[in-house]
Amino acid sequence: MGKWLKILGGVAVVALGGLYAIVAIGGPDLLYPYVPGKSFGPSSIAFVDTDPGPTIGGTIRLGRAQDETGVEMYMVHWGLEVGNPGTADDAGKGDHGGSCKGFRDTNHVAMARPSDKGEILTMEIPQGTKVPDGAVYLVAHTLYGGIHNLAKCIQIPIVNRID
Repeated sequence: MGKWLKILGGVAVVALGGLYAIVAIGGPDLLYPYVPGKSFGPSSIAFVDTDPGPTIGGTIRLGRAQDETGVEMYMVHWGLEVGNPGTADDAGKGDHGGSCKGFRDTNHVAMARPSDKGEILTMEIPQGTKVPDGAVYLVAHTLYGGIHNLAKCIQIPIVNRID
C-alpha cells in the first residue's frame, strides 16, 4: 500500500508542476479560449494619476471599439511587461498574439458596459489604490460571450504622480 501512495503522490506532484508551468509559461494562450470570428478592442486608453502619494487614483478614459456588436464589457486589468522595458518590442508578443500581457489571477481594475453613455467611456480608480508588485501598465480589452479578447488589447504605462 505504501508503494502505491508514493506513486500516486509522485503523479500528483508532476500534475501540479505541469499546471504551474502552463500558467507561468503559457499563460492565457493555453488556458483561455480565443474570441471566435470578428472582434474589436478598445480604440484608445488614457489615464492620469491624480493621487499625489505612493498610490494611484484617477479617471481612465477608454475609446470605444470600432464595432461594439457582441461586446459585453470593457475591462481594464493590471499589466505586466511584455519584453524589454517599454512598448517598442511588445507588438504581437503579448497574450494571444496581442501586444499586452495581463496579470495572472488578479481582479480587474475597472470595467464599463457598451450601454454606458458617451463616446469616451470613463472609469474611476479610487484614490489610494496600491499598484500590485510587477504591474507596469493598465491593460484594456473587450469581453465577448464571457471570453476575454486579449488579442485586441491596448495598454498604457502606469505613471505614479508623487508630489
